[in-house]
Amino acid sequence: MNTQKWFLVLIAISLLALIGSAAGCGAAAPATSAAMPTISSFGASPPSINQGQQTTLSWNVSGATTLTIQPDIGSVGPSGSLTLTPNATISYTLTASNEAGSTTGSATVNVTPVVAGKPDLVITDFYLMSSQVYYVIKNQGNAEAQPTQTDFYIAYINQSAETVTWLKQTSNFVDKLAPGEERIQRFSNFDWTFGSVNPIVGTSITYNVRACANANNSIAESNTGNNCLVKVWGTGFTYDFVKQAHLAKWTNGIDTLRWPMSSKDVNGAAYLISYNPMLVICPEQVNNGWIMGKFGDFYSDPETRAAMVRDIEIPLLAEFTSRVGFAPGTTSPDGVTVALGYYDDMGSLVFFDKMPVMSDGQMHDYNVDLGNMAAKHTQFVLWVQANGSPQGTCLRWEAPKITQKE
Repeated sequence: MNTQKWFLVLIAISLLALIGSAAGCGAAAPATSAAMPTISSFGASPPSINQGQQTTLSWNVSGATTLTIQPDIGSVGPSGSLTLTPNATISYTLTASNEAGSTTGSATVNVTPVVAGKPDLVITDFYLMSSQVYYVIKNQGNAEAQPTQTDFYIAYINQSAETVTWLKQTSNFVDKLAPGEERIQRFSNFDWTFGSVNPIVGTSITYNVRACANANNSIAESNTGNNCLVKVWGTGFTYDFVKQAHLAKWTNGIDTLRWPMSSKDVNGAAYLISYNPMLVICPEQVNNGWIMGKFGDFYSDPETRAAMVRDIEIPLLAEFTSRVGFAPGTTSPDGVTVALGYYDDMGSLVFFDKMPVMSDGQMHDYNVDLGNMAAKHTQFVLWVQANGSPQGTCLRWEAPKITQKE
């Protein structure tokens, strides 16, 4: 073979070697394992307002290197809230980004324009004085309100049907109200004769009561959704999770955990701090380990004395409140996620908004409005999950309760 042919062969071999090397390098390139940002919550409260009123936009995001809310707001931190007064219906978009990509969420605030030249009647308060029911009515609109009628109701709860029916007790005539005028009136033809103590069991009775302005819709208003005020009279409903914790059913998904438990138990634990109404919940000590306590209406069978459990009946105006955080000086590298849950009619576990908690030395409010569950029967769970590392994940729940709002 002559010299020129050998030279061409050597060039071809070199090219093939370079191509093979490049292909090998491409196959060995590591794929990114970064996770997309997680938007735990993003919303406005209240989601619907009248023009000129305020709403609070709040968010909780993890795993993001940049976080923006548009329109008009711009860069924000991983969690926070803003009080806003939008003039018209608006949708906010949250964009959370990191090296893996972007995650978006949206929250819409519906704004009802204020109608010029119309009254707006509201009940700002009502109360008992002796056996008489008094109420405070205000015209917060920008036009005079012609004569109207205010009605007073007591709620009847049908336990079997899980429904609430408002039974009208009496009505009261209201004369003209000027814009901004507020007036105290009473239901003069009605006496509150219900007893405050149940003579059979000796416990206080709770009444759910309501007063509604412009009850017969005799005048046009700028807002007809704010005419009624609901209150709880008597000793309101309270379910204390701390007092019931020793009766709850605790599990880590594999094992049932028996009370009493130790914080050093690698399977997870729940225990009380005796000097404070505080429940400590520790997930199973594995990456992303979790623990859950199931709570119901616990009682003793009157004949066998055996411990029994049934569903909790949810009252009107119910809300769950607690403060959650880590013990002072505790370091949890990744923090935890907490949630309140309940069982629906099909027996499936449903969680309310989950909230991430970091070891920042602070106690954080975790509140859930249960108003739309009135008259329902269910059992609740408290749930804690480690966000990755199981180190230092014992979380404190301060005064976790279901109560009725005043």
